[in-house]
Amino acid sequence: MITITDLRCAYDQRMVVNIPAFSMARGVQGIVGLNGAGKTTFLNALYGFGRNREARVAWNNVDMGHWNTAFQEAENYFHPGITGREYLDLFMQGAPAREFERLNTLLEIPLDRLITTYSTGMRRKLALLGTLRLDREVLLLDEPMNGLDLASVRVVEAVVRKLAERGRMIIITSHVLGPLVSLCDRIHVLKSGSIERTFQRGMTDGLEEALFADLDKRTKEIMDGADT
Repeated sequence: MITITDLRCAYDQRMVVNIPAFSMARGVQGIVGLNGAGKTTFLNALYGFGRNREARVAWNNVDMGHWNTAFQEAENYFHPGITGREYLDLFMQGAPAREFERLNTLLEIPLDRLITTYSTGMRRKLALLGTLRLDREVLLLDEPMNGLDLASVRVVEAVVRKLAERGRMIIITSHVLGPLVSLCDRIHVLKSGSIERTFQRGMTDGLEEALFADLDKRTKEIMDGADT
């Protein structure tokens, strides 16, 4: 279980994340929110970036950090002069190499080509392989399906499910609700840096309404004003 106490993150005196107390059980946990809700900042804070000194973020009563957590960021930097295989070699190998070779038969990343020749989707899949290579107990995946084709999304979903079956804790964000609804044990709605509501698997009626309530209200006000 992940437990969070007194977690706050601010930029230029603007509070971006403010979570006094929260906990998430082992399994697949989804984080959804509109742009600016604080999703990426929240994952950064869980990993240890930008966290206030008073915050306590723990996995099974042990402080969370790079020793027990792997973080796939939404934006990844790749050195222009290396291949995909050389990029993976930069990561400390925790899981057996044969697992990655088997997984890549599904992801179909041309590991011996320069990364500069990769499409956006190939780069996203390569970043995921690097994250998985660390074999950490907790995985933070920020928009891992962004830019992927339908087949690759399907493979990533299968990978996440298998990791959960092996006892891993996965926290995943996505701007597309569909994959999260079928994948996550719980989905948490983040608004203005706070967890506003949580939906359990199979009980997601009202999720879209909760997520888009403020936007729908503002859109209606503007559209109604256009008629006057």
